[in-house]
Amino acid sequence: MEPTNKIAEIIKSEILALQSSVAVKQNEMESAYKEAIQQANKVRKESQKDVDNDLKTMESLSAALVALGVKTEKPKSTAKQHPLLVVPAEYHANLTLNEKISFVLNEAEKEYSKEDIAEVIAVYDDTDATKVATQIGGVLSSLKSKGLLIANKDGRKDLFTLVKE
Repeated sequence: MEPTNKIAEIIKSEILALQSSVAVKQNEMESAYKEAIQQANKVRKESQKDVDNDLKTMESLSAALVALGVKTEKPKSTAKQHPLLVVPAEYHANLTLNEKISFVLNEAEKEYSKEDIAEVIAVYDDTDATKVATQIGGVLSSLKSKGLLIANKDGRKDLFTLVKE
């Protein structure tokens, strides 16, 4: 019986070492992910500031031309452009709703209704699909109005797909 106990102890210690290693690697991965998201948000904010400054400069220069009596063409649309949705490589609980939706639609590669998207997210997050559908309703509407999702009508339902370049 003693050799069996020694083998069991060796196996248990090996399992504990692997669990510890996995925990460390998961923490490193989550930290790297958070840092990457922070960097991406920083770059996005800086780029948006540059765009806003350029728009203000264009308005000032246009006003100067008008003051000089020079007729100008109507400026092209200066609406703020929204970047495409970032599709995460894999799904995890820390994703934002935008990222969860983009992940699901990217994986589906077909049109999904709000309920379909909610069901998939609910399975991933082990939660109630009805609650998820309530949470994502406004987000889907916002993404659609920003031009990041395409919505086609199917009766009274919208079927969503990602806007791709």
